[in-house]
Amino acid sequence: MEAAAGENGFMHVLVMFAKPFRMPDFFLISGLFLGWSSAVDWRTYLDRKVVHFAYFYVLWVTIQFGFKAPAFAAEHGWAHVGHEYLLSFIEPFGTLWFIYLLPIFFVVIKLTRRMPTILIWGIAALLESAHVATGWTAIDEFCARLVYIYSGYLFADYVFALSDRARAHPALALTGLAIWAIVNGGLVALGVSDLR
Repeated sequence: MEAAAGENGFMHVLVMFAKPFRMPDFFLISGLFLGWSSAVDWRTYLDRKVVHFAYFYVLWVTIQFGFKAPAFAAEHGWAHVGHEYLLSFIEPFGTLWFIYLLPIFFVVIKLTRRMPTILIWGIAALLESAHVATGWTAIDEFCARLVYIYSGYLFADYVFALSDRARAHPALALTGLAIWAIVNGGLVALGVSDLR
């Protein structure tokens, strides 16, 4: 929106503050609750973790295309609209890429459940560090985000234990959070958070 308007909006500072952690946290939180569910049978798992998000993606991509189709058709024709709609099931449409990737991550975690966790976590960290840029959103974001969802899955017990300690010591937790917010804000202001 800011690029279209040619100026920063009133939420610019908040958006920039959250940029370094918002998507990593989204995937980390998604991984936190996979531990118990990854042990269920494949049919139940696919129903709860794959079909649910695949349905959500299809629904929202269809709604978005419904609104954007007339403009696309006016510029490129209705055949182009159909092509772009079908392509959205290979190349995620716009901002829906994270919903597209969730079921893929869930299947990968289920498939690798019996493999050494340190191996999978190491590969995920290497993929993130490699800054893969194929031009395909699903591949690039998969490589960039796998380490976060797998970390949530792998370290869920520690995260929940930390949450319990934070509830037991709210003043200390809020002090730690304030220190983190100052450090994060400073790194964002200095441009460090944009370094790759």
